[in-house]
Amino acid sequence: MRLILFIFILFLAERSFSQHIEGNVTVDLETGVFQCDLVVSDIYGLDDYKILLNHGMNIKYFKDSAGELIRYDGFYDGETRGEALEYYFVDDQGLPLSIPSSFKVEYTGAFPIYDSSYNWFDFKGYIAINSQTVRATEQAKWYPVLYDVKNDRLIDRYTYEITVQGKNCRSIFINGSSPQPGEIAHFSSSKAVPLFLFAGNYDYQSVNGDYLLNVEVGNEVAKKIFDNIDDIKKFYAATFDRQFEDNIYIVSHRAVKAMGNSNWGFNVYPALGFANLNFKELLTDKGVFKDHQYRFFGHELAHNYFGSNVMSGELYWFWLESGAEYLSFYVLEKFVSQSYSSEKLSEYANHISNNTFVPLTKIKKADEINSDYRYVLGPLILKCFEWQFGREKTVSVLKSLLDTSQQNTLDINTWKEAAIANGISKKEFSLFEKKFLSSNNFKENVIEQVREKAKSK
Repeated sequence: MRLILFIFILFLAERSFSQHIEGNVTVDLETGVFQCDLVVSDIYGLDDYKILLNHGMNIKYFKDSAGELIRYDGFYDGETRGEALEYYFVDDQGLPLSIPSSFKVEYTGAFPIYDSSYNWFDFKGYIAINSQTVRATEQAKWYPVLYDVKNDRLIDRYTYEITVQGKNCRSIFINGSSPQPGEIAHFSSSKAVPLFLFAGNYDYQSVNGDYLLNVEVGNEVAKKIFDNIDDIKKFYAATFDRQFEDNIYIVSHRAVKAMGNSNWGFNVYPALGFANLNFKELLTDKGVFKDHQYRFFGHELAHNYFGSNVMSGELYWFWLESGAEYLSFYVLEKFVSQSYSSEKLSEYANHISNNTFVPLTKIKKADEINSDYRYVLGPLILKCFEWQFGREKTVSVLKSLLDTSQQNTLDINTWKEAAIANGISKKEFSLFEKKFLSSNNFKENVIEQVREKAKSK
């Protein structure tokens, strides 16, 4: 009896981190209309919560498992969080109710279609529709995402059983499952992943279970691209003792803003999305990535470690993007050269020399860590940590932080605790903190360190 109870408790503990979503989704490529009828279940241990749904979605109703209507608030003058409106259940008096273990929600939304015209912006959280494809990531919250208020954490990874009707589409993809042909496709996953929907008129090809979607290259080039990606995956896995266990899905889409000669990418692991990237020019004549592409893919694959697990607290942009960009320099040093890495670090230092930033210990709001902070200054701060304490201890500290991030928010204190646990004394960390994290001259100290290292190479 005790053994059965123990197994049941383990089952509940596992399920508490694997919410499930199922139902039907219809998206029309010609009208930009989404229609969703979904059930979210296996919700446990979430007392203080919000239900997040893209602000372009109009809710028809919430219902409980018995099919009864659930009162909710947030539909009038509601609070926003990122791309979404916040909803929560209430009683007859308008007082908040606990979230049930499952609920059903039906909603409709309409989004603009960009054909010959463009918006002035595009980003991962935007539901982007052009004449050929529709792109909706977990950040767009096209499906209900749970927000754990107490722990400041998004719950956007679900197991799923979803049927998608893509009107006027010939291919449909949901993250974690192979793309399928036709206007109607059924997808299921027993592994929790963030839901990335990509439907439209595109072709796809497979290389040993990995997929290229909407990428026009031959089979030989496709194989070489994934061979290079596998090399980076194996390198990261050996460095952090954490394997890449999933097939990779590379999605190419046309952004809804004018890109010129630039390109950008995002990670919704195990999918990687890219806009305006010429896949025919990724490789050298020797069949390996060009130098700058190693950094590009190194950054995106590093989000397998610094991903949604670190997206809480005031410093989440630092851990999310600075962490990934810092690791991309590991890739440069491994597959390109130390000198090329040093050259890029010097470019970063020069880029921010005239900028003003808030010391990391004094950050009060996440948006104080702007683009230059998260992609340029932040990686240099982590590089200074590595130069101070060595690569081996730095990797050990990062591994400890990744373990912590599965349940807790990362901040300066957790960084300090991880450092001490891996052989860095309190005094040593305090000196580093004073110079590179809290000093009003921290940026100048970082730049000076980068330039000194460049001279010594």
